Amino acid sequence: MIRKAFLGLLCWNLMASALVAGAAEAKSQAIVLATNRNWDMLRPGDKARGQRAMLAEAGRRLGPARFHFAGLDLSGEDLVALAEKDPAEPFLRVVRESLRLPLDLGDFLLFLDDLLLATERGLSPQSVWVSFGRARISGILLHPHDVFWKNRPRLYGQPAGELNIDRPKLMADLPAPAKDGDPPGPHWYSRYLNPQGEPAMLAALEKMRPASSLATRVRSLMEQLRAQGCVVDLHTTVRHRERGYLMWGSYLLSQQKSRSAVRRTVRKLERVNRKWKLLVPIRWRHPDGWRATVEAARQMKDTFGVGYASRRGAMRSRHYDGEAVDLTAMGLPRRLTLKAPDGSEKSFDLSAPSESRDLNLSPHLIRWLERHFQLEKIKSDYPHWNDAVPAQ
Repeated sequence: MIRKAFLGLLCWNLMASALVAGAAEAKSQAIVLATNRNWDMLRPGDKARGQRAMLAEAGRRLGPARFHFAGLDLSGEDLVALAEKDPAEPFLRVVRESLRLPLDLGDFLLFLDDLLLATERGLSPQSVWVSFGRARISGILLHPHDVFWKNRPRLYGQPAGELNIDRPKLMADLPAPAKDGDPPGPHWYSRYLNPQGEPAMLAALEKMRPASSLATRVRSLMEQLRAQGCVVDLHTTVRHRERGYLMWGSYLLSQQKSRSAVRRTVRKLERVNRKWKLLVPIRWRHPDGWRATVEAARQMKDTFGVGYASRRGAMRSRHYDGEAVDLTAMGLPRRLTLKAPDGSEKSFDLSAPSESRDLNLSPHLIRWLERHFQLEKIKSDYPHWNDAVPAQ
């Protein structure tokens, strides 16, 4: 079962940038899971009972029912098998190696507790889709805050709230690209498209900056990681400025909670559109009212895979000039060996149970890559790496 789930991870995580959440119709309502940090269904018990027992209990309660989590198609039976696997090994390492995800185990159990409560109240587990991005933003997967700003960890269910669980769609299922004057929605994803596919992404870097070695360095890093069994995905290289504006705008609008706030945000986005001379022909205000505007923006944000976006990033992203890449690599082996373009070679011991086994969440590995691959990791932006070589 776990092996089957892992195959699902390969298929989904390698297409993570193409995943979208929510229905295509702007009028549809978000499907949410109520979240908190209370134990409503599972029994935390004493320290001796441990997280293995809690995971097994959750699995037994779910039984054969399946749910979708970060690219995996998991059942309760899979959870029981995972809880019983390699009993002599540290359980956190067992979980992260088996699922090939930087799981926050405590927060995952809290999520399962909320899922069990919702299923008791009539929710079908099969309808639950927690994409990789949603899992990270909600704290179920390790978040950059957990690693780089430990005084501000990302805690699942704090404050108590909601987690969107709409069924994701593949890019091929999206409607036709947005037309001039269309309101926000997933169809804007298909306009101002980035180069599609890894060869085209790397070729776009080389075309935009012929004198740069960024594409060569990134290609070398990905090849070495894949040769050692890592799950690697190049999400973005060159990006249109218009696309960056749409990503930021959808994120900003999706956060609004009132008619007046939506009105102010729409005016701001329209003003910026003119000021930056983009002239993106989007009508930010949905004809069905402010709530429909927020929901359409949420769907659009999820389609782009935006966890956070800022005005500064939308205005000055180094993706626009071919000076950055969005790159992820998970399932790193216990010992990883890399050789840099400058000839340096290093073997990294990633065997500790606490290791995330995630390229973007491994500080000692990041520091070495920054120095020897001449990259700059933007720690607050999970997949983002800048070229550290000055433009010529």
